[in-house]
Amino acid sequence: MSSTRKRLALGVAATITVIILIAAFFSSQDPDPLYQGKKLSQWMDDFAARKPSQFNEAVREIGTNSLPRVVHNLAKNDSEIHLRYRVLWEKTPAKIQKYLPAPRPLLQPVHGANVFHYIGTNSLPCAIALLQHPSSTVRQSAAWGICTLRRQSEAANQAIPALTIALADSEKQVRFYALLAFKEMGAAASNAVPAITKILAGTPQPGGSDFYLRAAAASALGKIGPAAESSLPALKSALQSPNSYLCGQAAVAIWRVSGDVDTALPALLQVMPAESEHSKWDWIIAVGEMGPRAKAALPQLKRELAADKQVWVLEYVTNALRRIDPEYFPNKPEPERSSGASGGN
Repeated sequence: MSSTRKRLALGVAATITVIILIAAFFSSQDPDPLYQGKKLSQWMDDFAARKPSQFNEAVREIGTNSLPRVVHNLAKNDSEIHLRYRVLWEKTPAKIQKYLPAPRPLLQPVHGANVFHYIGTNSLPCAIALLQHPSSTVRQSAAWGICTLRRQSEAANQAIPALTIALADSEKQVRFYALLAFKEMGAAASNAVPAITKILAGTPQPGGSDFYLRAAAASALGKIGPAAESSLPALKSALQSPNSYLCGQAAVAIWRVSGDVDTALPALLQVMPAESEHSKWDWIIAVGEMGPRAKAALPQLKRELAADKQVWVLEYVTNALRRIDPEYFPNKPEPERSSGASGGN
């Protein structure tokens, strides 16, 4: 055998050895509970591959015992070894490839968050602990999961100290989901005001790519309300932002923290015309909260009534008009309802 062939054979053998070792490394040793006679990992693989699956039902039934498998899958998103294995597996000849485990489809942060939601508050201690996990994907899922759990129960408020630490996470999306959780917690999160304000007042990144993070901070401060009074200088500074969405969120927060209509309303009326109805629905609610003091908003609200398409947004517009000018819609205001939006408005 020529030296070239020997080197080639050795290279192939080394590659196969590496693939086998990596495959063995990534074979999870965690228990694999059953649901309707099928392993959780199989339900999970089908779900991640967007195949018909009863993964959500399985997680709800199995409970916290499903978390080790889910976390193991989520963490692979950040594993250099897993990524290299996927590349090597795809390059391996088909004759050899069939003897090796195929890379599994991976869950994404939203799927992990939903797992906590389906399990319920029993998963809260795990979610809090996972905010310290080495994988940023796992940490995102944990922070987002706590946000969904707060919609179920005030018990999620016990996560406030851990979420406050998470506001300094190196991963921007972890900080974002922590802010959304604080928004759900409202006044109970008052101890986090300094950390939230620090994000709002931070130096904007080149190109303004962090505007949504700062807007989420402003929104959280608004939901905390008067207890966030110390954040008012940072909120008023944010009104000077060239980003209209951040400006609008800061204006709403100023109103909810201080009741300052004279500052908040002009800022809102300046940015409302250019924003999508999907982005400004909470601004419309805030204007309605101002009542008769917001009469300057009537022309803009009437334009919204003519231009907006979404029924639920139009309900907010109608209710705002009733609160500001009862003669425009003489019936009593209907109770506000949640939009069901999962984003960071």
